[in-house]
Amino acid sequence: MCTLTYLPLSEEQYLLTTNRDESPDRGQAGFPSYHHVEGKNIIFPQDPKAGGTWVATSDNGISVCLLNGANEPHEFNPPYRISRGLVVMEAIECIKPDEFFKNYDFTGIEPFTMVVLFHDPSLRILEFKWDGDKTFLEEKKTTEPHLWASAQLYTKESIQNRNNWFQKWLKNNKSYSTESIMDFHKTAGSGDLKNDMVMDRGIVKTVSITSISSLKGMINMAHHNLLEDSFQEISLSQHVNQEFSHHIL
Repeated sequence: MCTLTYLPLSEEQYLLTTNRDESPDRGQAGFPSYHHVEGKNIIFPQDPKAGGTWVATSDNGISVCLLNGANEPHEFNPPYRISRGLVVMEAIECIKPDEFFKNYDFTGIEPFTMVVLFHDPSLRILEFKWDGDKTFLEEKKTTEPHLWASAQLYTKESIQNRNNWFQKWLKNNKSYSTESIMDFHKTAGSGDLKNDMVMDRGIVKTVSITSISSLKGMINMAHHNLLEDSFQEISLSQHVNQEFSHHIL
C-alpha cells in the first residue's frame, strides 16, 4: 500500500501495480480471492488483522488502491474508528466513487491516499486524500502513466527518486506488460535497502507486489508474495451474468 503505478493501455485498458510495505508482524494476507459483495464480484487479497484490503478490483470495472498517509507524514494516534482497508471495500461497492468521496464521513480514520479507476462511461482516475482534517480530490489523466508513493514512509526526496526510476523505465519500455511492470516494482532502486522499491527497514518491509490488468472483458490480478516467494494469478470476467469466470495459476 505504499508505491503505486498506473500504465495506460489501448482502448481504456490499463495496468495498476502496487507494492505493499507493511510490518512483517501484522500477519500475511492471503492470496487474492473471489468475493460477492452488494451484487458485485470482487477480487482482492484480504488483510488478516482488520479484514479489509489495500487493493481490489470488481467486475463492473472499478479498481481501488490504498496508500498510507496523505500529503505529509502524520502522527500515529490510535484508536481509529475504522480500518482504512475497510474504507476500500466501501469505496469499491459504490458505482459513483466521486459521490462516495464527497459524502462519506472520514472522521476518526487514519490519513490515507486512495486511487480509484472507474468508467463513467469513459475511464476516469480519481486521487483522493484524507489528512485527518481535510479532504483533497483530484482527477488524473488516463492517457498518461502515473506514480504515487506513501507520504508516511517516504521523504519527498525518496518519492522523487521513485519518479526518476519510473521515468527511466518508461523510456526503455515502449510496450507494457504485467511481467515488465512487476519486475520494475521488484528491482528498481539505487541499492539503498531502506528506500528502494522493494525496501526493508526491519519493522516495515515490502511484503508483496500486486498488479491489476484491466483488459477488454477481463480483469486479471497477479500477486507475488515476497516473504514466501510465491505467485498467483486470478481472473474475473466483466459483467458476465454476474457469475465468476476464473482461473488460478
